[in-house]
Amino acid sequence: MHYRLALTSGLILASFVSITPVALAEVTFNNLTSGVLEPVGGDDKVLESVNPTTLAVSIPYNTVANITVLPLSLVFGASNDPNGTKRLAIVNFGSTSLRSDVSNNTATLAPGETNLEVRLRVERPVAFIAGTYNYAVNLNVTITPP
Repeated sequence: MHYRLALTSGLILASFVSITPVALAEVTFNNLTSGVLEPVGGDDKVLESVNPTTLAVSIPYNTVANITVLPLSLVFGASNDPNGTKRLAIVNFGSTSLRSDVSNNTATLAPGETNLEVRLRVERPVAFIAGTYNYAVNLNVTITPP
């Protein structure tokens, strides 16, 4: 059985913070490619990224930006996640790796464009039933003046 998941850019969240009383700085996401989740190791209890989602985030110069990976959630699926389901999103860029399942899930982004790679893993205590599943992860980017 194959399960596929397309991550959508509409679920990536950017915050805007005032830099001066009259100007706003804008964070942009672009070059989004959807990822795919499939069962791993013949175990119908685990879906994992076989192709990660990739995207670029552009941070304005003369700002400091922090990115936080928020918990992964089921948007819709052939069945709901039962109690005990473990959901994990991992965001990689440069030598940094952020996980949604730990408290230290924030890092600094350099000004300019940074390429991000997002991988997902969902482990249920019971097998997934055949169907389509759509999971989402929110990335929160906060910018402030240096």
